[in-house]
Amino acid sequence: MKIIPTFAAAIFVAATVSACSGGDDGDGGGAGGGYCKDIAAAKPVFESLSQGDLTQLEEGFATFHRLADQAPDDVKNQWQTLDSVATSVENALKDAGLEFADLAGVQEGKLPEGVDMTKLTTFAADLQKLNNAEFSDARADIVKQAKDSCDVTLGTL
Repeated sequence: MKIIPTFAAAIFVAATVSACSGGDDGDGGGAGGGYCKDIAAAKPVFESLSQGDLTQLEEGFATFHRLADQAPDDVKNQWQTLDSVATSVENALKDAGLEFADLAGVQEGKLPEGVDMTKLTTFAADLQKLNNAEFSDARADIVKQAKDSCDVTLGTL
């Protein structure tokens, strides 16, 4: 297996997570106030990812998990979709013998010892879930809800 497809897939993850970057710092008030504050607080992590900083990928996925738990009913299912894919990617990464910290080295063509190349291929395939219609639709709904309910403008899709 070539390293380049793995690198491209890792960059794709960063670009996908960065779809939740940018915007206002509104707290949304009301029942969604804590959720809205957390979306606004996550902005620096998402902005770092949009700039290709894979050191923030683990925190980005942790944010997906947290927001999925907090999400208001109108976007709960959409956050569960994002969270499910993030969990799948995390599991595939672990199964391949990689940690988030290894991704920067993989970008440079350096694989740590003990990486299972077959499972690395599976990891790359798992990343493609971040490009399916269900994931994209969920992101679009979350972006709209964040603007409408929280007055937080997330990045473009």
